[in-house]
Amino acid sequence: MPTAPNDAHITAIPYPRPISNARRGLLVAAFALLGLCIFLLYSNYRYQPQEPVTEQVEPFVPTRRAVLAPLILPPAATLTIPEVRVSLDFAHPGAEPLPQLPPYAQARPFIIEQLALERWQALGLKPENVTGLNKEFLLQRSVAFLHGLSKGRIIDKLLPFARPAETFVVDKQGASLAMGAKNFQRYDAFTQGIIAIDTAQAAAFFHWTRPLLETAYSELGYPASALDTALLEAIDSLLATPTIEGAIALQRKSALYRYADPGLEALPPAQKQLIRMGSHNASLLQRWLGELRQALVAPRRS
Repeated sequence: MPTAPNDAHITAIPYPRPISNARRGLLVAAFALLGLCIFLLYSNYRYQPQEPVTEQVEPFVPTRRAVLAPLILPPAATLTIPEVRVSLDFAHPGAEPLPQLPPYAQARPFIIEQLALERWQALGLKPENVTGLNKEFLLQRSVAFLHGLSKGRIIDKLLPFARPAETFVVDKQGASLAMGAKNFQRYDAFTQGIIAIDTAQAAAFFHWTRPLLETAYSELGYPASALDTALLEAIDSLLATPTIEGAIALQRKSALYRYADPGLEALPPAQKQLIRMGSHNASLLQRWLGELRQALVAPRRS
């Protein structure tokens, strides 16, 4: 049965009322205020000064470069020729004493004049067979050629002697090339001229003119005292040349010839030149060089 609104035993049921605009505005303001407080607290915490964190950093120490001890090489062996007074016991009796050496600038005409004297005839050094005597700067050219020879080189433009007039001779046997006796004979006259020089007189002449030669050598930029080493090294290099018997095999490279044996081709130019003269001429020259060396280091004394 339907009830009437005024029945006493029925409890009234309240219905939700819509939120008014005023209340809604208060809520929005409250939430906005709460958000602002949170923002301010967070910002205060974030920007609050904090104790700096000390990071353990190793101090930078520049790397020291290793200081190498200076490399001290043992000095090269110095070959010396003792200075002695020149003996004239090889000259004819009654020979006059050796004259005093001239100033360095006047050395060339003085030496040529002395070589023409009888006391030095055993040297056999004359302008007609020693072309270097006919050129200027005689001493400078001589010591420069000697220095090159001590290093195993032959400086063609400073050669004191003329080259053989005959052309280089090659023996052909099929495709094989060789340097034989005909080529060696080109150097017979030169060899005989060298070994005819008296080694005792040559050593005496060196000791007499040594001050002039040392001055010329120093002009090359080397110590004057190093002339001894250059002279003996030149002799020793030629004495160390291997002896090759018989024909020597060759190879042609462009317009030039070279030794077919790589070992011979690798030798210093001075030694290869001595081999080109043939074993007979080479042995004669080496014997003479050995005697000259002995005369230089142990010359006769007055």
